[in-house]
Amino acid sequence: TLALKDVSFDIKKGDFVALVGPSGCGKTTILSLLSGLINASSGEILVNNEKPNKKSKVIGYMFQKDNLLPWRTVEKNLYVGLEIQHSNTEEKRNYALSLLKKYGLENFKTKRPDELSGGMRQRVSLIRTLALNPEILLLDEPFSALDFQTRLKVCDDVLKILKDEKKTALLVTHDIYEAVSMADKIIVLSARPATVKNVHTLTFARDKTPFERRDTKEATELFQKIWS
Repeated sequence: TLALKDVSFDIKKGDFVALVGPSGCGKTTILSLLSGLINASSGEILVNNEKPNKKSKVIGYMFQKDNLLPWRTVEKNLYVGLEIQHSNTEEKRNYALSLLKKYGLENFKTKRPDELSGGMRQRVSLIRTLALNPEILLLDEPFSALDFQTRLKVCDDVLKILKDEKKTALLVTHDIYEAVSMADKIIVLSARPATVKNVHTLTFARDKTPFERRDTKEATELFQKIWS
């Protein structure tokens, strides 16, 4: 199945970019290509002017499900990526725990995933990814399993964390309002095989939280434009 055709875009350091498009158009395929999990049949992908590969430590990937290991505590879950990368040092463990404290989860480090709310699990999943200290985060519909109220809160939390940590991020989402409320730039894809239909750079309400940004006239107008 041809998933993508002549897709071309760029992301600058520090940007929060959202990918939106019809279901099955190839959004997750783009993330898999960027992370080096699959290879492109043609074309070129460059991350910091180098081709990505699945051993790269530049990119962190946060999936739809939190994938926390149920038999491990929150603290032990934070170290999974470090163990896989053979970099489970005291310094990096301390960095992971400092993130847990910074974002209000220190008191839950001895808890297991089934003792946490959905929003807390997603924050732990994000901190586990950040513990690897990647430059770029790929976010594959990370809020889709949450109820709407929790989703709104977690969007605020996640954007604050990514901005605080000065990370570059690419979010795949079906929720246009989610893209409008969080992103600096939105890339709109066509139906499969995906091409880039439009790119919107967002300049309004930059000082507002995602929740506050949703409620602006500009957000509503951009939603309608992207939807159409």
